[in-house]
Amino acid sequence: MLLKNRNFPERRDRFGGTEGNEILTSATAVVLTGLLVAEGLTIVRMRGLVSAHMFIGMVLIPPVLLKLASTSYRFARYYTGSRAYRALGPPLLPLRLLAPLFVATTIGIFVTGVLLLVAGHKSDTLLEIHKVSFIVWVVLFAVHFLAYVPRVVRSLGADWGAARREAVPGAGLRGMLLAATVGGGAALAFSLLPAMDAWHA
Repeated sequence: MLLKNRNFPERRDRFGGTEGNEILTSATAVVLTGLLVAEGLTIVRMRGLVSAHMFIGMVLIPPVLLKLASTSYRFARYYTGSRAYRALGPPLLPLRLLAPLFVATTIGIFVTGVLLLVAGHKSDTLLEIHKVSFIVWVVLFAVHFLAYVPRVVRSLGADWGAARREAVPGAGLRGMLLAATVGGGAALAFSLLPAMDAWHA
């Protein structure tokens, strides 16, 4: 039992602890921002780029789930009394108040998007929910992005330094996890190409 307790910090440190969680969250946010910019460009010419819109939307799903997982993990550790996570402090109160709606609209966008892909042109209600969720989400995302972008830049700038990589273990694991989510999203999108073609038909 004592041996197990002595080994636990080593397993925890291998993933970087609180700093590793923050770096993973920040790196995922950068990937998501790039994909969301590409997705936003498809909205400008939706009629001609609807296939690209659906494809990128599918690619986004695993990285979004990773971001939700990393932030939810910090949330859970903070509110269950983890000393390390309590020391970091909570997010600003306005961001904490907006977080449930931000998460709900994020989930709403992707759930309705997948359902629209399955249903084809048969549900105007789903399309309206998708549009309304997106409009609300854009406002919340703008607030979220402006509040966190300086922190993301600082976190990634630190992780790219050699000294920081030695001080915060798990850079390889974090990189593989992020690459796996992007690759998984691409695989999902390619697997649904027939459904996207059928949607046009």
